[in-house]
Amino acid sequence: MRTMVLQDAFGIENLHQASSPVADPGPGEVQLEMLAASLNYRDLLMVTGHYNPRQPLPLVPCSDGVGRVIARGPGVEGLELGTRVAPLFAQAWFDGPPTRAILRSTLGGPRDGVLRERLVVPAASVVPVPAHLSAVEAATLPCAALTAWSALVTHGKLRPGDRILLLGTGGVSIFALLF
Repeated sequence: MRTMVLQDAFGIENLHQASSPVADPGPGEVQLEMLAASLNYRDLLMVTGHYNPRQPLPLVPCSDGVGRVIARGPGVEGLELGTRVAPLFAQAWFDGPPTRAILRSTLGGPRDGVLRERLVVPAASVVPVPAHLSAVEAATLPCAALTAWSALVTHGKLRPGDRILLLGTGGVSIFALLF
């Protein structure tokens, strides 16, 4: 399978296409055929070594993407083959405040990310994407859109008629504007 990888050093110039074996999904896992990936500022910082200069290499970058379920491991129910899904950015974060273990489960660093043809992840760590969105559109949702939603609704308790100030034109600000 083709994958993009930072092998020995940080820097966009060190991002190369490589081949790696295709893993079969184990118990409770699904294999995805990746359809689209989106780029976040975090991804750029990770590739250039500015996000976490101690990140072990090699690393497959990019945290956000959409794939189609093409294989299911034993015990996986409710995710039919062909379902389009987005893997969670933090693969181990299902509720509550983030912990060190949760922060170590993020795709695109420290765990390998989505910039590859195939990806195996826990079935509990994917969510179906809306049918009305293309894979490219849905691939932009996991980090920027959920961060904006969390800031506005979960933490900000935004209500109709409230006013907000958005700073910048990055993905989080643009999603906040859309919401």
